[in-house]
Amino acid sequence: MSLSRNPNTHRAILHLAIPNLISNVTVPLLGAIDLAMVGRLNSLESMGAISLGAMIFNFMYWSLGFLRMGTCGFTAQAFGAGKQEETVLTLFRSLILALGGALFLLVLQGIILRLALLWAQPDPALTEAVSEYFRIRIWEAPATISAFAFAGWFIGRQDSRTPMWVAISINLTNILANYLFIFVFDFGFKGAAMGTVVAQYTGLLLNTGFALGHLRRERANLMDTGTSGTSELTAMEATIAKGMVGFSGGEPGSGPGKNAKGLQEKAARQTHRLMHPGFTFRKIFQLSAFKRFLNINSDIFLRTLIIIFVFSFFTAQSTHFGSEYLVLNTLLYQFFIFYSYAMDGFAHAAEALSGRFTGSGEWERKRATVKAVFLWGIGIASAFCLVYALAFNGIFRIFTQDARILELSGDYYFWILGVVLSGFPAFLWDGVYAGSLATKPMLLTMAVAALGFFGAYFLSRGSLHNHSMWLAMLLFLSLRGLCMSLMARRIVLYPKK
Repeated sequence: MSLSRNPNTHRAILHLAIPNLISNVTVPLLGAIDLAMVGRLNSLESMGAISLGAMIFNFMYWSLGFLRMGTCGFTAQAFGAGKQEETVLTLFRSLILALGGALFLLVLQGIILRLALLWAQPDPALTEAVSEYFRIRIWEAPATISAFAFAGWFIGRQDSRTPMWVAISINLTNILANYLFIFVFDFGFKGAAMGTVVAQYTGLLLNTGFALGHLRRERANLMDTGTSGTSELTAMEATIAKGMVGFSGGEPGSGPGKNAKGLQEKAARQTHRLMHPGFTFRKIFQLSAFKRFLNINSDIFLRTLIIIFVFSFFTAQSTHFGSEYLVLNTLLYQFFIFYSYAMDGFAHAAEALSGRFTGSGEWERKRATVKAVFLWGIGIASAFCLVYALAFNGIFRIFTQDARILELSGDYYFWILGVVLSGFPAFLWDGVYAGSLATKPMLLTMAVAALGFFGAYFLSRGSLHNHSMWLAMLLFLSLRGLCMSLMARRIVLYPKK
């Protein structure tokens, strides 16, 4: 049986993809919960403060989301290679970077707020409300950014359920804290900011506890089985020591081989050194390793900035065609957002498994996983196209009853179908490339796609009006998928040894 058709391959993908999908869906809930509860205060000023404040924080945290992707790639490769020590070092390096980013935001919070208000230009009353909301919520930054590091680390270790449960816990805590601060303690819209801060630090405590639990279990497993998690005991040696082979921990073999006893003794020595408290500070800042970690993350950061610029330009330019087209494009964009939540779940699975099999050197298994992920991608894209084609008008009416907007939307549904069909390769290749730590090609293809986006828009806006925005978006997604597909064989599927 082909590995890409092996049920175990698909089971491993779904094991990672479904919890990731659920976690993705919870992301917009924090802002939505704040808005829903503040809406009961019947204050337009309060709702405006929440809406604009949430937009500012979403923009900031989106730009720092690269940390999850970079951490996942490094962790997955170390995990696949059986280098437990390196997975721990990756977490520490990622948390240091996260806390550095949080400190940057806290120190420059005044400048950031002024720039955001200058860009949004709210009226004076709303300006004061947004400022109060921002000055409270900014203190969640260390917890929120650290969550990116923890999520990448857990997923890299093939565990996407822990980030899911943490995300659910954060949302439940947010609901309870918001209710207390807004309605019981009567802090008004400021209570929503306080509730979010409390929820994020609850998430930080949970992430820390779960991470320590991972390490304790790993230590116990190493001592019990003699399987080393460090670079001095390779994945092959670990397999021999456990007497096991195969996918996801393998199937029982015939027992330890003749070298197992020696490997177990070696594992015990490595385990003691791994858990020794002095190992971290000497190795976390090891120059070449930390420099590579920063270089990989800087590539992803620059790539993220390009994405932010493209989508911000898309929104800003929509206003040039009139307010009705701004509303139209905003609502049409929601169709893409729903689709992206589903596809991102499988992209994260591709990243974790791609990194794991790159680290272990199981290239055939990696290629089979990529094929299987793309089969899921085709199926999901086709399902979304079918739903959108049959129910576009009904779904659109959920968002608005405005007759003019509904009339305009009928001319645009085919763009949504095109974006869905052309977009899935870009999502999935992003996961494969990130897991392979092939971040330079990711940055290059994003730059090429952005050039295509702006070229298509400026060349066609005179004749296509608002349709030029969607032509540009279609080309942007298509170029990303096409460029990475053309380079995949050489860079991530059959790289030179």
